[in-house]
Amino acid sequence: MTKIVIAVFDGLQPSQINSLDTPNLFNLSGEGSFFENHHPVFPSVTRVNAASMVTGVNPGKHWLAGNTFVARDYDDSNVMPALNDQLSKIRNSGLDVLGVPTLQEIISSKNMNYVAIGVGTSGNAYVHNPLADRYGGATIHPEFTIPSSLSGELEDLFGTWPSEQLPNTPRYRKAVDIFTEYILETVNPEVGLIWSSEPDKSQHSFGVGSDEAKLALQEADYEFGKVIKYLNNSPKHQNFDLMILSDHGYSTISEVVDVESILKSSELESANEWLVAQNGGSVLFYLKNPDEVFLVSELIEWLSGQIWCGALCSSDRFGEIPGTISSSLIMNEGKRSPDLIMSFNWDSSDNLHGYSGQVYSTGGSVGLGQHGSMSRHEMNNTLICRGPSFLEGEKILSPTGNIDILPTILYILGQEIPDQVEGRILEESFKGSDNEIISETEIYEASLSTEFGTYSQEITISAVGQSRYVDEGKSWLKK
Repeated sequence: MTKIVIAVFDGLQPSQINSLDTPNLFNLSGEGSFFENHHPVFPSVTRVNAASMVTGVNPGKHWLAGNTFVARDYDDSNVMPALNDQLSKIRNSGLDVLGVPTLQEIISSKNMNYVAIGVGTSGNAYVHNPLADRYGGATIHPEFTIPSSLSGELEDLFGTWPSEQLPNTPRYRKAVDIFTEYILETVNPEVGLIWSSEPDKSQHSFGVGSDEAKLALQEADYEFGKVIKYLNNSPKHQNFDLMILSDHGYSTISEVVDVESILKSSELESANEWLVAQNGGSVLFYLKNPDEVFLVSELIEWLSGQIWCGALCSSDRFGEIPGTISSSLIMNEGKRSPDLIMSFNWDSSDNLHGYSGQVYSTGGSVGLGQHGSMSRHEMNNTLICRGPSFLEGEKILSPTGNIDILPTILYILGQEIPDQVEGRILEESFKGSDNEIISETEIYEASLSTEFGTYSQEITISAVGQSRYVDEGKSWLKK
C-alpha cells in the first residue's frame, strides 16, 4: 500500500521556492506536480486551515472560525485563542471541538493511523487529531501529546524539547528526528505529517524576504532534506506519496489598526455590544446579545466608512444586508460562525525585499509579515505532490485548495469520501488521468452609500464542481 508523507512549511509562498534558499523543495517541485493555483480557506490563518486540511471542509462546517474566535455554545461572553488549553476545555465540557470527523476518525474504521508532529502553535497541533486517545494515531507537540501517555515515552527516547527560538530550527530539528526515527520508522503510519513553524515565525518577526526569514527557510529546507534522505533509503517507504504544502500565503503590514480599541473609542452607540476577535488580516465580530440584529447595520455603516475596511460578509441569519456579501458564499456560515467578518484592505505593492502584497493588520508592526485577509497574496499558497500516484514535472493550473487534501489522501488510501466533504480529489494530477477539469469563476459585488461615502466591494470565487475557493476580496471607498 502507498504510504503518504505530508510536510507543511507554515506561511511558505510559492515564489519563495528557489534553488538557493530551498534546494530540496525546489528539486521536488520540478520532479512532481506543482499546483500554481492553490488556495487556503478564509480567514487565511493557520489553525483554521489546519482544521480544513484534516476535515476537507471550510470553516463554516468545521466550526473553527479563527485563530481567535467565540464559541457561543461554550462561552458566549469571551473571545478565546484557539490553543491546546482552550480547545481541550471545550472537549472536556462535552462539546465537539470540530463539527465534522477528522482524517484519523475516518480512517480508523479501516485500522489505519495518522500521526502528526508540529512545532508551531499548540492549537495547530491539537486540531490535527484531537481525538487520538479515542480513535488512534497521535498528535505530538513540544507542549503536549495526544494521547498524553506518549509524552513520557518520547522524552525517554529523545530527551526534552529545546526552547522556542528565532529561527525555530532547534525544535524543528528535533521534530525531524522524532518524525524519521519514531513516527516513520517505528510506528510507520499510513499517513504521517511534520509541520515546520518556519518561515511563518520569522516572517512575523522580521518581515517577508528579510535576511532572517530567508535564513530560517534555508535551515528548515536543510532539515527537511534529512526526511527526504530517510524516505529514499527506507525499505518501509519504497512506495510513498509526498505532499508538501503551506497553510496560507503572506503579506507585509502597511499600517497597524487595533479595530477593537478604535471601535470602543468611537461614537458608535453600540460599540460595547460586540465581541471582537482580531485575526491579523481579518476581524470577526459577534453580537453579545445575538437577538439584537438591528445593531448589525449600524456596525456595517461604520466599518464601510473606514479606509482600512476591505471585504465585508454577514451571517445568513440576518438575511440580505446592504453593503455585505453572504458568509455562505465564502463558505463561512455555520454553528460557530461570526455575525460579521471583515477582511482588511490590501494592495499588490512590493515590500522592501521585493515581495508583493501589503495589508492593514490588527497587530504586529509596519514592514513585518502578516496574513489572515482576502488578499490574493495570502489566498495563494503552496502545494507540491510527488510520488507514484502523481504526474512528474507537471504544473497544475486548475483551482485547488487545502480542502482538497483530505479527499485526495482518502482516495490514495482506497477509502470512501464522506458526504460532508467539500473538497475534491485532485485527479488532474494523477498518473493516467485524462479527466478534463472545468473551472468557473464568479464575482460577487455589494455596495453601500453612507455619510462617509460610497463603499463598494467584490469577492472572486473559483469553483470546480461543488468545491469552491476564495481567490480574493477587495473594496473601494469613494468620498
